[in-house]
Amino acid sequence: MFKKLFLTSVFWIANSLPTAYAASPVDQIIADLNQMKTAFQQQNYTMLFTYGEDNLHFSLNYRHAYADHKHYAQLLYLDGPRTEIWQRDNTISYFSANYAPFSIRSDKIIDSLPNIVYSDFKQLAQYYDFVPLGKDRIANRIANVIKLMPKDEFRYAYTVWIDEQNSLPLRGEIVDRSGNALSQFKVIDLSLLEDTTSLTEPADKMIQPPAITIYSPNTTDYNWKPSWLPKGFKLVKFHSDGLSPSIQTQLYSDGLFSFSLYLLEQKDMPINESWRQGVETLYTEVVNGKTVVLVGEIPLTTARRIVQDIEFKQDNK
Repeated sequence: MFKKLFLTSVFWIANSLPTAYAASPVDQIIADLNQMKTAFQQQNYTMLFTYGEDNLHFSLNYRHAYADHKHYAQLLYLDGPRTEIWQRDNTISYFSANYAPFSIRSDKIIDSLPNIVYSDFKQLAQYYDFVPLGKDRIANRIANVIKLMPKDEFRYAYTVWIDEQNSLPLRGEIVDRSGNALSQFKVIDLSLLEDTTSLTEPADKMIQPPAITIYSPNTTDYNWKPSWLPKGFKLVKFHSDGLSPSIQTQLYSDGLFSFSLYLLEQKDMPINESWRQGVETLYTEVVNGKTVVLVGEIPLTTARRIVQDIEFKQDNK
């Protein structure tokens, strides 16, 4: 009888707790991050922000609208030669004084915007600890701060500031293990886009430049691969230009950070070079008589190990 009364009491207390306590802290953080992801992709807003790496900083203006189940966006660089990127649903068009206009087929603009707004957070929870850091004030708005701490030493950390009122990202920093900020996205001014036609009408009337064809990756048509990768990094894309000398490319990502491997046939490439600028690392080494170049958002020690552990199939030796 006592056991039955005890279990009944426990059940009643558990069901009387506020909803906020029903979910684990990690589940609540994932819910907050997913809400940020949804807000970034479905709200109508104008965002003035800065982006910087090392001594390179520039200002941008980003407008986004979600209308008639379509995504519209404009990313305008405010410094230097006029450069802007337009999105009309699944087509991204680039316009600049420095190159000929072109388009690509994609459902998002990734240039200078925080990668975290497109991440799968349940997947990332396998490789990162989600740490709440309280509240802060960004662009005169209250933000909740969350840090994604890697569970290993092979990748960077990411800290994001989320607007408490509308869940939009206000700041994002990629941080190394010493606490140094390698890149920073920071909102200066944020406002809702009440008149969405100011964005959708120019986008609909725009004559988009021709789209560059991006071939679907054939993930079996290669005879080299890294024998070691940090957990969670997977092959996203493989491409060979088919020229002579050829350049083969493999793109890997863990859902937050990414890097590319290039296999070069050229004999005049620099040997065993390495450098880091901002969040980007470059590492080059000759492996099995081939020049392998890694460029991406990972620490130099990780890049070196990946390149040195490249293995080739028998017919490439």
